[in-house]
Formats: sequence, C-alpha cells, structure tokens
Amino acid sequence: MLINNVFTVPDWVRKIEEEYSVGFNDIRPEAMKALKTGLSKFSPENPEVTISIPVYNEEKNILKTLASFARMQPKYATELLFVNNNSSDRTGEILEKLGVKTILEKKQGISFARQTGLENARGKYLLNADGDSIYPEGWIDTYVEHLKNPATSCVYGTYSFIPSNSWRFTLSLYEFITRLLFLLRRKKMDYFNVLGFNFAFRREDGVKVGGFNTKRLRWSDCWMAMTLLDLGKIELIRKPEVRVWTSDRRLVYDGGLFKAILKRMRKETDRYVQPPEPKVEIEKMNAK
Repeated sequence: MLINNVFTVPDWVRKIEEEYSVGFNDIRPEAMKALKTGLSKFSPENPEVTISIPVYNEEKNILKTLASFARMQPKYATELLFVNNNSSDRTGEILEKLGVKTILEKKQGISFARQTGLENARGKYLLNADGDSIYPEGWIDTYVEHLKNPATSCVYGTYSFIPSNSWRFTLSLYEFITRLLFLLRRKKMDYFNVLGFNFAFRREDGVKVGGFNTKRLRWSDCWMAMTLLDLGKIELIRKPEVRVWTSDRRLVYDGGLFKAILKRMRKETDRYVQPPEPKVEIEKMNAK
C-alpha cells in the first residue's frame, strides 16, 4: 500500500551503514573485497540496463550507494555509469580505484549531469539514481519488468530517510505527509511525484522527447516525466523492491524536519489549488 508504517531502518540498510560509513582507507579488507567483487558484474559488453548516477562531492556517501548495488544479482546485464560533476573531494578517486565507469561533466548542474548520463548510456532501459542513497536488491529487475509494458513510459518509486540526527519515527511523519500529497496529485500532476534518484524510462524514449531540460537547474526529473507523457503513462510502483533509502540532508537544508514539512505543505497547496497542465508547464520551463 502507498502509506507504509515504516518506523525502523531495515537490517540490510543498517548493515550497509555500519560497514561503509567510514573513510575509504578505513574499510575492512573483507568488506573491500566484497565490494570490488560485487561491482565487477556491472561492466558487461552489451548491457540491457544502464544505471546513471550523477555525483558531486559524495565522498562520505558513495561507498554506501556502491555497496547497495554490489549486493544485487540482477537478471539483466547492467552497467553502472557515474557522472562526476566536478567533485573536489575524493569521489572521483574512489570510483576510479573501484573500477567503476565514470564520465566527467564539466558543466555544473544536475540537469547537465543527467543529460550526460542519458547520452552515454548503452542500455535499453535507463534507471536514475543518486550517490547518497541505498537501493534494495530488487530495484533493477522490478523497474525493467514494468517498463516492458509499451503503454508505460516512466516508472518511479517512493523513499524513506535514513536518520542522522533525528529519530526514525519523526522522519516517518514527514514521509506520511508526502504520501498523502502523492495521493492528491496522482490524477493530474503525477509527474511532480517523480524523483530524480528513483525513476526509470526507456533510453530511446528519453532521447525521443529531447532529453533532460538543461535550461532547468531544478525539476529536470519532473520535466522528463512530463514530456514522457506523450509516449505513455507514468506508473508509481508501490513495491518495497523500489523503495529507496536516502540521506536526510535534504531536510537539513530546509532548516529541519518541521520547517521542511511547512515548506512542502505550502508548495503542494499552491499546486493543488491551481493544478498546472503538462504542456503549459513545459512551455514555462523552456522559457526560463
């Protein structure tokens, strides 16, 4: 169901957090070996799937993201493609030492990085992720299976926050509110529910609609979802296999949990009172 009572962090997420929330040089030899072995599967000659991951100064988080992929055993040949958006920390060095395919994008901004991922992807299916999130084992296969339906052009899932300085229970309250907002805007504004770190589409379709809007510093993921409506429906997948666990730093940027809730409520109330039409929104975005 859409509204899940998730008040605790799953054991598999805790295990990754405990093992890889350390500096690169401090990883236990056994953990490093497991990481390298698990990631070696993501360099096939002819991938069916590409996972595109823009990164900017993710030295503190990237190992956990990598560890979540390393534990996967996807049915489909999958490549990992990181787009380094001018990181000034050890992000690039870590990716290089682990043998992960990485491309440097010098134009600063998430929309440029996502577009570079699209242009360099070799798989039929493009799955979009971030370098500060932890992904469940069935993430790849679940998305691919749903994208095999030609009537579906874009799929996306939900998320939960990993607590840093907050109790998991309080974060669950924020997630509960956002899921209520999901329900309010599902009919006319489902594209606003699509989050860049947890959605997927067919690469060919992404190219066909013109790629990511690099004129937009934000909302390039929503823009992609809106344009894909011309080719099929947007589908929310409620399965735990596509429920991503991500850093709560987005809430910290908003000034804390309760300020983030108020900010989200104001924004979503405006959208609900005057629902934007996809074509109008695309024209507005392109004009900026």
